[in-house]
Amino acid sequence: MNRKLLVAGALAVVLCGGTACTRKMANFRRMQIDPATLRVRMDGEFLSLTPPNSDYYFRFIISSDRYTVDHYGPGAKVNYNEFMVDSDSVSTRTKYQVLLSGAYGTVYGKSTYFYGPQYKNDPGTEFLTVLYMNEIGCEPFQLVPALPPEQKLTLSAISVVRVLKALPEFLVVSANYAPDGHLESLHVNGAKGGNWVHSNEVAVLYPKLGVATMIGDRPATRQYFGLPAEFPVQTPHDPGKIFGHSEVASTLDVVNLHYDRNRWVSQDLFAADNSRSTRFLTYNVTEEDRVLEPIDQMRAFGQFHDRSGSQVN
Repeated sequence: MNRKLLVAGALAVVLCGGTACTRKMANFRRMQIDPATLRVRMDGEFLSLTPPNSDYYFRFIISSDRYTVDHYGPGAKVNYNEFMVDSDSVSTRTKYQVLLSGAYGTVYGKSTYFYGPQYKNDPGTEFLTVLYMNEIGCEPFQLVPALPPEQKLTLSAISVVRVLKALPEFLVVSANYAPDGHLESLHVNGAKGGNWVHSNEVAVLYPKLGVATMIGDRPATRQYFGLPAEFPVQTPHDPGKIFGHSEVASTLDVVNLHYDRNRWVSQDLFAADNSRSTRFLTYNVTEEDRVLEPIDQMRAFGQFHDRSGSQVN
């Protein structure tokens, strides 16, 4: 079972003493969102907490006026959306969409949308390209032969990733850029045994460098890993104009062009032997994505306003 479900189950036992846990946790067939008010309605409750063989919505009650809802694919193998709901209205929505995976762990495109009234003066959508633990609920990519020629795509964000062979076993350094090429965030994470290593451990190994997620530029850290201060949007497929000298040898360099809020991705991979490959990724569009799209289109995508300081773990 998905790790998040196990954690939620343990929390529910603590919160309700193991007696009336169905009031804390429940699976539903449908989740409806009113596009005008963002009010949430759940219906078609399943009698069992066993993940059904169809799409479903897992609700976990945190308090009398707050709960989370996760949209899972059949058997809880895919997580399309994670909602925070306050007073029965959508407050935030988070997507973890896989971009890369390998011996260095899993790199996600993480999108966080902010809808609640507390965010009315800061409506930008956060977008990170970042290594994180394998066990989180996420959506894998689907490979397609090409981007759809019949659809005019909008470039929403640009990201670069460098996989470096260094303690704790790998370092995965990534950066996010706006469509005009300016740097928005920088990320330094470690991996060992095929999974993410907490940034506290990485910080001990590299005390002079910034780690985890840093909003804006950190020139010393960025230059150490050979990342550009500005992405060369006129030559996005030329690694010689993107990646500079790194103090640690790179085993894989990746350039991602994210279209339509990361629904389509053009991905160039540059290996240490100078070989190059290109692939095209896409992700599902859920019903709740469609309902919220008119709001999402009015929000800046991937532009940070430093909500929580200079570092995010």
